[in-house]
Amino acid sequence: MKNNTVKKIEQHYGIVFPSDYLSFLQNAEKQGYNFVENGDVTDWEVRFSELDERFIETNRNLVDDVNPDPKRLIPFAWSVSSGNNYLFDYRTNPSSPSVVLMDHEEAMVREDAESESETPEEAQELMEQNVREIAVRFAEFAARLQAYTAE
Repeated sequence: MKNNTVKKIEQHYGIVFPSDYLSFLQNAEKQGYNFVENGDVTDWEVRFSELDERFIETNRNLVDDVNPDPKRLIPFAWSVSSGNNYLFDYRTNPSSPSVVLMDHEEAMVREDAESESETPEEAQELMEQNVREIAVRFAEFAARLQAYTAE
């Protein structure tokens, strides 16, 4: 992770990544994690996206079609087991984003939302159903991760 690459990514999105997230990444880029929700592991082998020169293009190619707001919902991790994505949500609090989960199996593609809706607002409402908040801040999310070990 190079500082100038991180700055380019932040400039592209018009955001600043949380400092605790950037610190966490120093050790997490090659490690997988289990995500625990309500006392149970709900996603296995959660991997963190590398903040490299491919970050923006990867998000554009793999997530933006199902992302309700690709400029303010920034994918940063995914589950190898389920294909679910974890995103920072900068829409409500740009200085301290929450973490939302996008369920891979349930997410509606923008093109489908638009074809099933009479107005752009209805299509956006359908797209909003693709995400749900799981943590108010990154630290809360990170506290619910357990190191993944292949059994």
